Amino acid sequence: MKLQHLAIVFVIIILPISMVMASYIQNQITAIEMQTALDNSLINATYGAVQAFQINTTNNKYSSISDSKIRDIEAAVTTFYTTLLTSMDNRYALSTSDLQEYVPALLFTLYDGYYIYSSYDNVYSTEGEGETEKVTITLDGNNYQYGLKPYVYYSAKYRLDNGNIIVVNYTLDNEITVYGDFGGNDGYVTKSGYLINPDLVTNVDEGNHTLRYDGVLIEPEELTEHLITIENQETGETKADDYRYIFYQNQKIYQDQENGTPLYNEDGTPRIFWYENYIKTYVNDSTIREYARDCNMLSTSAFDYYYEAREFSLWARDNLGGIDQGDTIRNEDGVTPIGDDTEYLAENTGNDKIFYADEDNDPMLSSSSFNNHRIAVIRKSIETNLSTVIANYSSTSLYDYAMPVMGDDEWYKILNNVSVVSFMQGMSIGYRYYNNYAVITNNVNKEVVTAENIYVVVKNEGTNEREYHKPGCEELIEGVLDGSMEIIGSYPTASFQRQTCRVTESDERHYYLQACGGDTITGCYNCIVNATAEYDVDDIIDGTIEHYEDENNILYTENQIEEIRTSYLKALARERYDLYKSNFDLSDLGATDEE
Repeated sequence: MKLQHLAIVFVIIILPISMVMASYIQNQITAIEMQTALDNSLINATYGAVQAFQINTTNNKYSSISDSKIRDIEAAVTTFYTTLLTSMDNRYALSTSDLQEYVPALLFTLYDGYYIYSSYDNVYSTEGEGETEKVTITLDGNNYQYGLKPYVYYSAKYRLDNGNIIVVNYTLDNEITVYGDFGGNDGYVTKSGYLINPDLVTNVDEGNHTLRYDGVLIEPEELTEHLITIENQETGETKADDYRYIFYQNQKIYQDQENGTPLYNEDGTPRIFWYENYIKTYVNDSTIREYARDCNMLSTSAFDYYYEAREFSLWARDNLGGIDQGDTIRNEDGVTPIGDDTEYLAENTGNDKIFYADEDNDPMLSSSSFNNHRIAVIRKSIETNLSTVIANYSSTSLYDYAMPVMGDDEWYKILNNVSVVSFMQGMSIGYRYYNNYAVITNNVNKEVVTAENIYVVVKNEGTNEREYHKPGCEELIEGVLDGSMEIIGSYPTASFQRQTCRVTESDERHYYLQACGGDTITGCYNCIVNATAEYDVDDIIDGTIEHYEDENNILYTENQIEEIRTSYLKALARERYDLYKSNFDLSDLGATDEE
């Protein structure tokens, strides 16, 4: 073949193929760049929503009330769309309403349930005439609105041995609410409480509010926080001081003091105040003041937690002790137990008795059968509802929306923390569509106190510095054992966030709640900043920590870590007990079980 012929073949065949390949590769590069940009935008927007929710709830005294909580979430939704639009630089949408087409759902997981923000048809028509004829309601499908769907509790139904069906509402920790008709003399029952191993609670002294939990002494404790208060709003005069506090009906009340001396009223009750809008609002209610006097401004919440949890757990043994995974009712029909179907739930607990708490099933531990089943129930509920919402999502797009497959790591974060999950689908990026999700958790809130969110405060020997550690930090353990660290107390994550006292628009004073006595407070570099020297909190709760050094297994004994365990177990119980609870026991209101 002549050279001219080869040139012609190249021009006719090879060159077009090369041009097509070059165009294809360039389009793929462009699509990857667009996907990366959208990934970053989605993460930033979801993080912005979490931040908005965190700020609103931590600074809102009434954030636990339903209507206030809904407003906080709606504000977080607005922040999500605003941040998403801003981060896109108006390249893919001109307004936040344009973006709604590509966001089939936003998931907000809270302490005892979740909200889904999506579209819904709020307009319906009726067919049929006359009072005796059946009226059929048909959704128009032409007038979709966006908003929060009704709150969904983390719940599951179970069939009892007598054939009756009861409901158990779960939470992000070990509290549950049980309600249903138990039959017989019990009739309809509603009960709430924390599930623990009741055998670990001993030596109960109700008069002095003391007991032992797994050998650890639980007794009244003095709690202190550092505050900046505005003393004179006209001059902007402020005062920084340390104040004792207790919880009353899930709200902190502080005792006023002067030069370190607690102040009292003429009737002998402590001079107490609410900390609201950076000022002291003194309490005149005699009931609250007498409560503060009777407890001597010492918190008994840890005692109350273990005492009441023991009573509830004993009741659960007697009334729920025979329930295992097979008694769980299917969501599809609401009456059929799953039986031997081990694939229905993400976690298979087999024949383990879910609510019979003992040494082999301690609900305080993440490895317990109760906790594994709890996680499986919550996941099933969220998966079922999210799949339906996303699959039925209606917009102007012809894109086929579908629930993406989420990894176990993402599910672990969702099922154990307050979190926001955003889904974005259907946006064209070249020859394909964008489809991704973002999971951002929030551990600084008033919703839940997880086992991992309690830090131990210590004062280093010979200094005026405070430092906070995770309870399984190796440096903390060694420092306590050799006497170089003194444990001050343990508090939740929110106690170590920087607080702001806004005197005027241009004058802000910053402080830390646990920087008491003029001490500075910092996080441990190893366990808080670097997150390397950390042991499992289950080992702290259980009383043993395995330490590996030079391939030799060293096991710390309960006695060696007793001081850390005592401080940690008190704080975990106290903070959980003092959280606002939407669930309640009807007997607390003086009601009786219906026959």
